[in-house]
Amino acid sequence: MGNNIQIDHIHIWEDMSGKNGPLISPALFREFMTPNYLKIADFAKKNNIPVVSVDTDGNMDILMPLLEEAGINFIVPFEVRAGCDIVQLRRQYPNIAMHGGIDKLELALGFADIDRELDRVEELFSESGYIPGLDHLVHPQVSYRNFCYFAEELKKRIGV
Repeated sequence: MGNNIQIDHIHIWEDMSGKNGPLISPALFREFMTPNYLKIADFAKKNNIPVVSVDTDGNMDILMPLLEEAGINFIVPFEVRAGCDIVQLRRQYPNIAMHGGIDKLELALGFADIDRELDRVEELFSESGYIPGLDHLVHPQVSYRNFCYFAEELKKRIGV
């Protein structure tokens, strides 16, 4: 009977960075990570798998060009408090799709703070290659009321 299944996404979860940057140097990344990422990216290309993504916490700014060179075309979550500016990075790396970059802790403060945080990234909402999302899991300090406000405000701003 055999069904063919088309895989459309390979995800690598490696958390290579912390608040102060990558946990390994760019030289070590090139030596140990790049060859393996290139194997995965090559496999994806040969098998028509369009998305090869990496989830890396912290500030990975200096790894961005290395990830792109290694065939990664989607990255998440772009932690704001680790210094990631998703608007700037999106301009710098237009060929890498991005998800996240909205400060999860702002949701705990209040509606005006949520509005300011959405204002900060709103220019990306109409672009292909960006998926609005929090820069990590919803923080336990975020009230249900604030989360609902965030979700409704985001839906309005993206036209849903």
